[in-house]
Amino acid sequence: MTKKILIPLTKSLFSHKILTEIEKFCQPEKSKLILYYITRPPKGSGFAATDYRSGYALEADGEPMGPKAHPVFASQEEDSIQSEVEVALLSVTNSLKEKGFDVSIQICFVNEIVSEMVRIVKRDKINLIAMSTRARTGVQHFFFSNIAEKVLERVDIPVLLIHPKDK
Repeated sequence: MTKKILIPLTKSLFSHKILTEIEKFCQPEKSKLILYYITRPPKGSGFAATDYRSGYALEADGEPMGPKAHPVFASQEEDSIQSEVEVALLSVTNSLKEKGFDVSIQICFVNEIVSEMVRIVKRDKINLIAMSTRARTGVQHFFFSNIAEKVLERVDIPVLLIHPKDK
């Protein structure tokens, strides 16, 4: 039976350190890895700036006659982020696929990370969550919530956590 493994990742290379542990503990032919990239939703950046270096002739008021500023919508930013993430993770996915893993990427644009992860676990019938954690303690724990701890409290599946040394 294939095990579905959800691997939350962010821009931080720290979050990627779980991948070497997955390679050690999981059998490629029995594992479907879901690289779950988490980021906040874009809000749309308003209007794209006119490029005055484009060499277009200027109108009487000094504006270029060529392309004008146009709105940039959140959905366009999401598409751009999705493309960037796929390119950034290409070497990771290729490496895992070469080792025999079935790998897919899901990108999550949410503010409530833990709730969304719990929803995905149920919807996709995930068997294991594997993630890196900073495991903050004391004052840092008070000010910076530990997502791994919150996920662990809310799911009823195994969660593999590693606390790699920050280097």
